[in-house]
Amino acid sequence: MLRVALSTLVALVLVSGLCAKFAFAEQVKCEGTITKVEGEKVTVKDASNHEQHMMVVPATKVMIDGKAAKSTDLKVGQHVSCTCDKKGDTMTCNSLEAKTR
Repeated sequence: MLRVALSTLVALVLVSGLCAKFAFAEQVKCEGTITKVEGEKVTVKDASNHEQHMMVVPATKVMIDGKAAKSTDLKVGQHVSCTCDKKGDTMTCNSLEAKTR
């Protein structure tokens, strides 16, 4: 009986550890040029021509040239630096700073 209880406890600890790993988002930083804006979806191409697709949600802190802005102010061609939470294949921006010059 003790062996079954101990085995069950070990299994629960392992499963909860795996769940915790997938529940927390990995924080990712990216930098590049906006190539596409479609609603909340923004595509950024970095210096090595790799595209990053991210979501800019209402909670995202957006700055353009050092001033507070909205996601609707983002334009193709702007240089951006951003910090995103990555869960699986989905990247959601926490903050995004764009420069028009």
